[in-house]
Amino acid sequence: MTLILKFPIPGLVLLMMCLPLSAIGQTIHTVKSGESLSRIAGMYFSTTASYTRQELVKDIISINSITSQSLSVGQKLVVPVVTDKPFKPKTVSKKKGFNAKGVYINQWSAGSRQIFEVADRLKIYGANTIVFDAKDVRGGLSYRSSIPGLFSPVTRYPRGIEDISKLVAYLHLMDIHVVARICVFRDMLIASAMPHWRLDQDWLNPADPEVQEYIEEIVRELIHYGVDEIQLDYCRYPADSELSTGIEGRSSSDVIAEFLKRIHALTSAHGVLLSLDMFGIVIWKQDKDILSVGQDIEKIRHHVDIISPMLYPSHFSKDFAGVANPADAPYYFVSQGIKRLRKVVGQGVTIRPWLQSFPLRVTTGYGPEFIQNQISASMDSGGTGWLLWSPGNYYQEAYTAMENMYLQNIPSGDDSTQSSDGLYETRDIQGKNEKRPRGLSLGPEVF
Repeated sequence: MTLILKFPIPGLVLLMMCLPLSAIGQTIHTVKSGESLSRIAGMYFSTTASYTRQELVKDIISINSITSQSLSVGQKLVVPVVTDKPFKPKTVSKKKGFNAKGVYINQWSAGSRQIFEVADRLKIYGANTIVFDAKDVRGGLSYRSSIPGLFSPVTRYPRGIEDISKLVAYLHLMDIHVVARICVFRDMLIASAMPHWRLDQDWLNPADPEVQEYIEEIVRELIHYGVDEIQLDYCRYPADSELSTGIEGRSSSDVIAEFLKRIHALTSAHGVLLSLDMFGIVIWKQDKDILSVGQDIEKIRHHVDIISPMLYPSHFSKDFAGVANPADAPYYFVSQGIKRLRKVVGQGVTIRPWLQSFPLRVTTGYGPEFIQNQISASMDSGGTGWLLWSPGNYYQEAYTAMENMYLQNIPSGDDSTQSSDGLYETRDIQGKNEKRPRGLSLGPEVF
C-alpha cells in the first residue's frame, strides 16, 4: 500500500467544499488473494469521506473505471483516503438556554444521506438541531458498540449507522446541534435477553443497579463520540406499572430522580447537555400518573438541563381538559403544557417541547398550519426552541411551515428574499439539474 496524499481532519472543510473527491487524497491498494471491493472498502472506510461502505465501493469503481466486480491479484486500486486516522469529533458545548429548533431522525435515516438533506433544509429556515436515535425501543444501539455484549449475551443486532463519528463530525461541519436520543428503560432486545433485568415485558427495571450501569456506559460512549446533548426518552416506569419499586422506602419517582442525578453528573462533567422527554399528561399533575411513571417534576428538575414535554395533541384522551378532540386544538395543548410546566420548574430549567409532525387523530385539517400553530404556541408561552416528531421522518408539511414562518419574519425592505424562489438554487447533481435549498450543503454532491 502506497500513500500518495492525505490531509488532517481540520483541513477537510475547505477541501471538501472546493475539490472533487478524487483530488482530496488517495492511497494505492494492491489487491491480494480473496479480496473483494466490499472488503477493501471496509479496510479504508473510517479514513475516507464516504458516508457508507457502499458509497466507498462506488467511489472506488468510479475512480478506477472498474467495469467488473472481479478483481485480479496484484491489481492496483486508487482509494480516496482523506485522513490518516478515523474522525474524532468533539462536543460543541452550549448553554442550556440554547434555542434548539429541529427534528427527530430515526437510525435508518441517520445511516443514509437523508440526514444531511434534512440538515440542509433546517439550516435554510433557521433551524439548527437534529435528534438521532442512538438506542431506540427495540433495544439495539444504532451504531457499532461492544457495550451490549459486555453486559448481556447480545453481540449482534441490526444497526443503521455505519460510522457514528462521521455522522457527528459532518453535522458539526454543518453547524448542527447533535442530540443523541436514548430510549432508557424500554428495551425489547435486552429485556428478552436478560430476564433478571426485566420489569415487565419490554421494560427494564429502573431500580436495578446493573441496568443503570448499562445505560451509564452507553451515555459515556456517546460523550466520547462528541455528541452535544444526551436526550433520555422512556426514562420512567411503564404507564400501567405497579406502584411499588420493590425497594422499601423508595418510590418510583425517587428511583428516576436518583438515576437522573447520576447521569447529569456525568454529562455536566464533559460539557454535554442533558435533556429529558416527559409524558405530556404528567404536566397536569394527576397523582395517579406521577405515581405510575415516576416522573415527578419537582424531584427531577434539579437533575436535568432541559425538559422536553411531549405535547402531541393527539396523545391526550378524548374530552381531556374539556376539549372534545385534543388533536384539533394544537395551540391550546402546547401553550397550556408549557405554562403549567413553567410554574413548577421556574426559570432554572429550559423547556423545549416535542411537537406533533404527523396527522394522527386530526380531523380539522393536518398541514403546515397545524405545525405553525404549535411552534407559535411554544414561542408565545415561554418555550425555548422546539423539536418536531415524525416516526418515519416525513417532514414535508413541517418544511412548508418553517418556510412560511421564515418568510413572515423577513424585513419588508429585503427584496432579495421576498419569495420562496429566493430560498432555492439549481445545482448539477450527478449530471441532473435539481432544485435544492441555498446555502452550505454537505450532501451527496460533496461527500
